[in-house]
Amino acid sequence: MSITAEEPRRPSLEMLRRLTDRRVFEQLLEAETLTRAEIAARTGISKPTISESVRRLLDAGVVQEGGRQSGSRGRAGTYCRLRTDTTAALAVSVGPEGIVADTFDLKDQPIAHVERPVPAPIDGDTLEPLLLDAVQAAAQVSPGAVRSCVISVAAPIDRRTGRLVAPRYAPFLRGTFDPRRSLSRFGPGIAVDNDVNWAALAEHQQGNATDLENFALCHLGAGIGGALVVAGAVVGGARGMAGELAGVRTTGPGGRSLRLSECFAAWDLLKPGTEAIDVPLVRALLEGRSAADRRRREAIAVALAGALSSVVAIADPQGLLIGGPWGGDRELVDLVAARLDPLVDPGLVVRAAALTEAPDRIGTRLSAVAAARQAVADDL
Repeated sequence: MSITAEEPRRPSLEMLRRLTDRRVFEQLLEAETLTRAEIAARTGISKPTISESVRRLLDAGVVQEGGRQSGSRGRAGTYCRLRTDTTAALAVSVGPEGIVADTFDLKDQPIAHVERPVPAPIDGDTLEPLLLDAVQAAAQVSPGAVRSCVISVAAPIDRRTGRLVAPRYAPFLRGTFDPRRSLSRFGPGIAVDNDVNWAALAEHQQGNATDLENFALCHLGAGIGGALVVAGAVVGGARGMAGELAGVRTTGPGGRSLRLSECFAAWDLLKPGTEAIDVPLVRALLEGRSAADRRRREAIAVALAGALSSVVAIADPQGLLIGGPWGGDRELVDLVAARLDPLVDPGLVVRAAALTEAPDRIGTRLSAVAAARQAVADDL
C-alpha cells in the first residue's frame, strides 16, 4: 500500500481576485494617485489583471478616476485615487481635560473634531450622556460611515469587557462605566483601553520606543499611570491593571512604606478635596531652586524609583520611559534613573517619553485608522 502526499490546494480564482484587490487598495493608500500601469509596476501584477481589479473597485465605490497622465509616451493612462468620503475612523479620548472625539479618513486626514468639558472627578452615569453627545456630533459631520471606534479612558479598563475596573485610586472616574454599551451603534468591534496603554502604543510606533520591543511607560500627570509593552504589544493583565504604578508600595516621606499614590497626599501635592495630583504645583516644585524644592524633588525621585524598580524586576524590559504633563522633566528622569535599585540591569534604557501632547490621542488615532482600513480591506 503506497501513501502519496496530497496535492497542494490551489487558490481559487475568487481568492486571487480578492488578493489583487487588496494589493491595489494598499497601493492607493500609500499614493495620492496612480495609473493602472503604475500600480502594475509597483506590484509586479500584469496590467490587464490590475485593470480588472480597478474596475471592481470602481464598481464597489472604493476607488474613483480623475485626470489623465500627460508627458508620457504611448497611450495616456487615467489616474485612480482612493475614495476618502465613504469611510471614517472614530478616535475618542475621555479624561480630566474633557472628552475629545475625532474622525479621520482612510488617508489619516482629520475630518471632524469635537470637544466637551467634563467635571473631575466624575461618575459613569454622568459621563455617559456627555460621551454620547460628543461622539454623535463628530459622526454627524463625517461624510462616510464610521467603520472603527477606538476609545481612550483615563482609568483602568478591562479590555475583554470594555468596562471600568474599580481601582483604589480614582482621581478622575468613579463608579461603573461601560463605553461599549454607550456607543454600541458603532458596532461590536469597539476597542477600549486606558489612556496610558494607548500612549505606550504611540511611543512604540512614533515616539521614543520605536527601537524597543519590551518596555515600561510611566505616565505622570493628574494621575499616575503605567503600561507594559511585551513583544511589541501592550499587556493588559487579568483585569486591565498590568503596569499600574499608583498602587505599588515604595519608600515615602520619612522612609515609610506607602503606595506611590499615597506619597503625594502625604506631601500635600493633591488638589484640595480630590485624589488628583496638582500638576502646576508639582511643575513649580520641579523648576524651583530652593533647598526645600531640591529635597522634595529628591523624595519624589526616590518614591518613583522604588515603584519602578519593582515593575522592572518583574517585567524585565529593555527600556523604561517616563512622561506625562510633569514626568518628562529631564532632571527628574535623571534623578529617577540614578536611584533605581542597584540590581536592575545596568543596560536598562531610561528615557523621557517623546510624545508630550495628548499621546493617548495619537495611539487611538493610529489604531482607529488601521482598523477602518482593515474593515474596508475585509469587504474586498
